[in-house]
Amino acid sequence: MLDTSRLQNMFELLGCEEPLGVFYAEKAPTDSLTPPPDRGHACIINYLRMAFDRKICVHFAADACTCMGGWVYLGYRLPAPERIVHFVTTGWEGGEGERYLPSPDSMRRFFRDIDVQPAPAPFCAARPLSQFAEGEEPLLVTFRCRGEALTGLSMLAGFALDDHNAVVMPFGSGCANIFAWPLNWRRRGLKKAVVGGSDPSCRPFMGVDELSFTVTADVLLAMQEAFPRSFLTGKTWAGVRKKIDRSRKVWEEAASR
Repeated sequence: MLDTSRLQNMFELLGCEEPLGVFYAEKAPTDSLTPPPDRGHACIINYLRMAFDRKICVHFAADACTCMGGWVYLGYRLPAPERIVHFVTTGWEGGEGERYLPSPDSMRRFFRDIDVQPAPAPFCAARPLSQFAEGEEPLLVTFRCRGEALTGLSMLAGFALDDHNAVVMPFGSGCANIFAWPLNWRRRGLKKAVVGGSDPSCRPFMGVDELSFTVTADVLLAMQEAFPRSFLTGKTWAGVRKKIDRSRKVWEEAASR
């Protein structure tokens, strides 16, 4: 079982921010922020950013689609609309595409590979991991981090799983790499950590140099059990940890200007 105290020690060694736990629910969480259904587009990544910044719960509802692509990757809008196929690639008559893949067929192949399944419940929520009650466990856990902390998370995942291919960075939107891809590997019986944030469209809602790092709860548990005997307690990491502190100070100072 995930142990909040041990995890906090691990996060401190890693120099990373407390992550968000993601879960599906039959009822909307109380005291939770959600996109207004009548105000147009709302990016899921932006709401996750608010959950990190404000230390709050955010949630998304199956019947309140405010992002066409995001609701696909949450499992609420399937099959994916053909409009997305053209929007992400070459566009359509009168509409410019994002050109993130070279052709509509490339995008159709991506949807076959990612194989998004229907969501298990009408609400999907994320909140700081420490806000889960005793006995509650998230389905997914997602971090936001910069280079050095990402190094630590990635190396620890490989160490904990004894797998030098434990960390992957597949093509996908910011929300695809936080929700759909980790669940894809979970269904296949594979334990993977997924790095995301390379989608140019989600970058406005992420900090400079930030990426996401997402694991299923069982992978985080393996990392929790493994970190005391890992490199995190060695001299090499102590040097990197100093760089993390300097990086944090630089970005805090930049944000205050």
